[in-house]
Amino acid sequence: MSAIRVLIIDDEKMITRMLKGFLEDHGFIVQTAESAREGLAIMSAEAFDAAIVDLRLPDMDGNEVVAKAIELQPRIKCFIHTGSIDYMPSEDLVAMGIDLESIIHKPVLDMEIICRMIEKKVHGK
Repeated sequence: MSAIRVLIIDDEKMITRMLKGFLEDHGFIVQTAESAREGLAIMSAEAFDAAIVDLRLPDMDGNEVVAKAIELQPRIKCFIHTGSIDYMPSEDLVAMGIDLESIIHKPVLDMEIICRMIEKKVHGK
């Protein structure tokens, strides 16, 4: 089985660096983007199995980024990374496959959970 390719779209460099390093240490191939525009441009050129998208980006709402990502790559599994404990995906996102198991709440105390979430969505394990 080939390594899972993940794109992290988050403007917080420290979070991005920690998450990237952790996922790479666990065998994932990871690329990062600091803005929605940069992330979507990368997705236009390369295929990914999963994307972790910050809900609050400076140039676009994370919900909109996820919708555009799924338009670009219909098979991608998207995760919304948010500090909001009350966040619920819209009906449109639910229709695109974004469910409660697609939400990563900050701060993540056990990063292993993220690995399991991605593997479960991508491989159905």
